[in-house]
Amino acid sequence: LVLSASSFANDSINAALSNDSILLDITSLSANQYVAVGERGHILIGSSVADAQQVIVPTKATLTAVTRIDNLLWAVGHDFTIIHSKDSGATWQLQYQDVNKEHPLMDVHFFDQKHGIVAGAYGSFMRTVDGGNSWSTELHSTLLHPDDIEYLEEVREFDGEEFYKQELESILPHFNRLYVFENTVYMAGETGMLAQSTNQGMSWERIDIDYDGSFFDITSSKDILIAGGLRGNLFMKHSDNEWTRIDLCHTGSVNSLLIIDERLLVLSNNGYVATIDYLSVDDTPSCSDPQVTIKQNNDKVTLLNALSLNNNMIAVTSNGLAPLTE
Repeated sequence: LVLSASSFANDSINAALSNDSILLDITSLSANQYVAVGERGHILIGSSVADAQQVIVPTKATLTAVTRIDNLLWAVGHDFTIIHSKDSGATWQLQYQDVNKEHPLMDVHFFDQKHGIVAGAYGSFMRTVDGGNSWSTELHSTLLHPDDIEYLEEVREFDGEEFYKQELESILPHFNRLYVFENTVYMAGETGMLAQSTNQGMSWERIDIDYDGSFFDITSSKDILIAGGLRGNLFMKHSDNEWTRIDLCHTGSVNSLLIIDERLLVLSNNGYVATIDYLSVDDTPSCSDPQVTIKQNNDKVTLLNALSLNNNMIAVTSNGLAPLTE
């Protein structure tokens, strides 16, 4: 269901405490500005934690992710909401919303000003090739567990294509995060789902890992893949080698992975921040190793994501914006 910009009654609320509310994602707006998104349609723009200004947008839906190409921005969130700005976040229009789906889009990525993808709960995946004016739904059976693929082929054979599509849509896992490194798109999701695509998400290949919990982020550097998820589970893999688990010595779920100056920052629930020299850890890395530093913020506030701006780390948290000290 594609909607035009909504009435003012559905606009986000200009909230004095918006920069203390739950914020879920942050990205750079320019060399010295950021844009952050979060609950109730809150969007904040600033250059530091102290000077954040709220921008009114045409939705009260919680926004989970934001991305930028040049001066164009897209943010996605609950109620299958996609909003778009053509002027570096000053004004926003509602591009897409389907409240009947009752579940969120979790991430968005644009390859250029026209071609973008969104991913979310219950296997939701859509693509645009016209800058978001129209979106098409895609169902990728290769993202299923191999056992489910076998079951679905039987469904297709005995029950027909229409029921096959319904069943596929019902058993696809939640997709939590998209990450693009060079020419590969990675995706992390629930029930141990990690996947990669070398054709902008047109087709996908599962990445094998002996873990069936949810993943919330995946990142890559050089020939190394790193994935993090539930209860402090963090894994690292060198090209064709096996996955290695990095013991963080805590059970706070890993929300975001950032590689900055050849160090890995791991942001987790309960205020945990891990700084890892991931290029030199041994085969069984642990929080007791000199290459791994774990800190917990005094307020134990959940850290959702962060951005390096003007030589400062700015985090989005369950209590709004905060400076991030490693």
